[in-house]
Amino acid sequence: MGRYKSVLDAEQDARELPFTVDIPIPADGISRRMDKLTHWLSIHAKGYWAQHAKTVDGQHMVGFHFSSPWDAKNFEDWLKSEEMLK
Repeated sequence: MGRYKSVLDAEQDARELPFTVDIPIPADGISRRMDKLTHWLSIHAKGYWAQHAKTVDGQHMVGFHFSSPWDAKNFEDWLKSEEMLK
């Protein structure tokens, strides 16, 4: 049930948190970077947000879902300024 529940949670979040920023997961993983990402979100995101792993056209991704378009835009801008995932 656990894996199926996570799929249902991701589908529900996609409906309820319609603003999404997808980040490709590099070959060496994202674990240390994920701490920095979630730390930034805990300080700067004003609305609700959630994250879910997914695969798009064979590429592993992390989808960050936001209730606020401003949070999604600020997060995306921060990612670009930090060059976090290069």
